[in-house]
Amino acid sequence: MTEAELLARAARVRLVLLDVDGVLTDGRLYYGPDGEALKVFDVKDGHGIVLLREHVPFGVVSGRPGKASEARLRELRFQHLVFGERDKLAGYARLAHLGVPDAEVAYMGDDVNDVPLLAKVGLAACPADARPEAKAVAHLVTAAPGGRGAVRELCDLLLRARGL
Repeated sequence: MTEAELLARAARVRLVLLDVDGVLTDGRLYYGPDGEALKVFDVKDGHGIVLLREHVPFGVVSGRPGKASEARLRELRFQHLVFGERDKLAGYARLAHLGVPDAEVAYMGDDVNDVPLLAKVGLAACPADARPEAKAVAHLVTAAPGGRGAVRELCDLLLRARGL
């Protein structure tokens, strides 16, 4: 795909959806003695979201429960949160009420369960360390790995496509 084609796809985006583990985080889970999960989020990704969120809403479609992620996502003003849905198309369907056509949705995922949704949306993105199956259907494969600036690269592309 040429840069012009990628920018054209990015210019149509009216909703950005992200996976959490492996995209907003590096995919590792930290458990303490009481079993709580801790996750690490990259401030560069967060700043990209802050720069873009006034122009396009953000949401999450995640296969895992969201308790460890919700505080950060609410801080970043994510408007649409779908957690605990390993079937990403079913999770996406829970957002159908938004009325955004598939061609105007960007989604970043990193694993095999993300592939059906990546194949459906207008702008499919994945981090550098995504599974080969996800990379095969992505329009954008970032230089950065998940949880370490991949989301920022997607945000920068969307900002550039809007002339911002």
